[in-house]
Amino acid sequence: MIYEIGNEKLRIAVKSLGAELTQLSDQSDGTEYLWQGNADYWKGQSPILFPIIGGVPDGTYVLHGKSYSINSHGFARSSEFELLEHKAQELCFGLGYSDETLKQYPFRFDLRVRYRLEQDTLRVRFEVRNLEDREMLFSIGAHPGFNCPLYKDESMEDYTIVFEKKETVQKRIKRGSLLSGEKVEFLNGEDRFDLTHRLFYDGAIIMDGYESTWVELRNRRNSKVIRVEFEGFPYLGIWSAKNDGPFVCIEPWSGVDSTEGDSAEFTRKEGLVKLEAGQRFTCEYRIVIK
Repeated sequence: MIYEIGNEKLRIAVKSLGAELTQLSDQSDGTEYLWQGNADYWKGQSPILFPIIGGVPDGTYVLHGKSYSINSHGFARSSEFELLEHKAQELCFGLGYSDETLKQYPFRFDLRVRYRLEQDTLRVRFEVRNLEDREMLFSIGAHPGFNCPLYKDESMEDYTIVFEKKETVQKRIKRGSLLSGEKVEFLNGEDRFDLTHRLFYDGAIIMDGYESTWVELRNRRNSKVIRVEFEGFPYLGIWSAKNDGPFVCIEPWSGVDSTEGDSAEFTRKEGLVKLEAGQRFTCEYRIVIK
């Protein structure tokens, strides 16, 4: 099922499958900001990544002496969520543990995803509750893709990613579903970089250690600006398809891919959130259309 809400500025639609955003459009001129999915490049639009980010070595991890197999980015994106609330400017979806999830991830959890429109802003809030009587380990992240270019007479090369602050950060290199362990200089006291398809021929731009709490997708040929705000997320991915996909993803993550050579022991995976028994974890990112 697809559910829609809108206000004077924006209209969104969300699929119950994966609680995935499938529309983010401007009410005034009909501009569609969200990538609409195309299997020639990438069939996704804005999947939710849970309970892991990226992959684990050989698709398998070990916890408390038992092995589990799990797909890259986890199972939330392919799971059917329940619509819990449908208000004029707010949607809330829920996903709980099941026999199927326990085969992949041995924790009882309750995951809520809340979409709320506030003027020119879409707020997306994640809430994870630990239903176990022991510590729960997980990562969660967002993967929204934006049309780039927005209009037919433009190209990706007309667009720039702008950071809130000047950054000195490295890019982490990824091979297949795992990080290689290598890092290369990416920004050196800079607050922006121009987009090109070539940037993504070697995979995603994956960063940590930045100070900015937002980035903007700006266009030198029109006044449209998409800002993604992500305070509290320690990792950021920026990605597009290697075959010149006409979109760019801006991805705030609480965790990150495993690295080649890492132990299969899940407790050693980089970037895991540790949530005590019975407790809740919340985080939020926002998309602002300026």
